[in-house]
Amino acid sequence: MNGLILFVVNEKSGNGRGNKIRTKVEERLRANGTAYEMLATSSESEAVVRVGEILKRGSVKAVAVIGGDGTLHGLLPVVAGSGIPYGLIPSGSGNDTSRTLGIPADPMKALDIILAGRTRAVDLLETFTEGGVKQRTLTAVAVGLDGEVAADVNGSRYKSWCNKLGVGSLAYIIGLFRALTKFKPRSITVTVDGVAREFSRGWLSVIASGPSYGGGLRICPDAKPDDGRLHVCVVHNCGVGRILLIFPTLLTGGHVKRTRYVTILSGSSATVRSSSPMLAFGDGEPSGVTPITAVLRPNQLDFLIAVSG
Repeated sequence: MNGLILFVVNEKSGNGRGNKIRTKVEERLRANGTAYEMLATSSESEAVVRVGEILKRGSVKAVAVIGGDGTLHGLLPVVAGSGIPYGLIPSGSGNDTSRTLGIPADPMKALDIILAGRTRAVDLLETFTEGGVKQRTLTAVAVGLDGEVAADVNGSRYKSWCNKLGVGSLAYIIGLFRALTKFKPRSITVTVDGVAREFSRGWLSVIASGPSYGGGLRICPDAKPDDGRLHVCVVHNCGVGRILLIFPTLLTGGHVKRTRYVTILSGSSATVRSSSPMLAFGDGEPSGVTPITAVLRPNQLDFLIAVSG
């Protein structure tokens, strides 16, 4: 298919790493004679408007982000459902989308995937709150303690320092310990496909379309981004000490064996209600507060990935 590749660069991603990658990408594109346009933005709202305007020209064959999960999330309103392939050169802190889809951290290898042009249709989550917030999410919607962690990380200075040191995932660990000092579990009800489950001391409820969130935590290890189902992990009925014991097992997905404290559900829609409002974050970005409903939207996004064989 003829046309150009639109690269969208988050100038702030990875504490400036996105801009450094951009230089190398452009050198390669010029050497290859690839038709492209490079769009650098510093805010989500600016990116959405400008990308929307460029797509109206009809000359774009693919959109590729040089950034992280938040940048991908911000452009979903204009890319999802458009039929235009979406690609990624990861340069963020968490990079859970790249982990899920097998996109390499090496920028040139990630660029190779984009230039090859092979796609895979992946699912999205669409969320709704009673406050009128409606969003699409690519990886996971975190509700409760992990929502508080995301809020703390996003508003922190330590995230920047972790990125400088090349350990972006460490920011989420720091955020967890900070959030545990102030977060209180509460009664939550999780309804999946019309069946309600009540948890008297709910710490968190994650609604995911893939296995990973929070910088590599395998919250729903059996989830696949194109399996046509959303997956829910609820951590409940335990104290802070137990949370700290469960947390390391999230790295491997071993927490799912702790059935006394961890409940795994799946279906096509899920609603989380709580006795008092809980923060919700989709792809690490604010998604409102509970009650929140997520509906799976299958095959909504053609993502540029490596195809084996």
